[in-house]
Amino acid sequence: MNILFSFLFILLGVWGLYQVSEKQIKKTRLSKWSILLVYPQTTRVVCLLSLILALFIFIQKEGASIGFVSFWIFSTPLIFIFILSMNELKSFQK
Repeated sequence: MNILFSFLFILLGVWGLYQVSEKQIKKTRLSKWSILLVYPQTTRVVCLLSLILALFIFIQKEGASIGFVSFWIFSTPLIFIFILSMNELKSFQK
């Protein structure tokens, strides 16, 4: 159950930071998530707190050093998959 919560907190944090990033702000303003841009600094802080909460869950379960490493090992593939799914990849054909 703890891993599920950590998974959700990591995805929430990464998604929120992506929505208020400089490159994505124009698209976010036109979407239904434009409420996130009313206070972008607050959105960033909440998303970073979400990532810290996920880290804290791992630390509580495994201990400080193993929890820290577990967080990075668990979050790296999630972030990679998130990046691949959100970016519009274009193929260059000659």
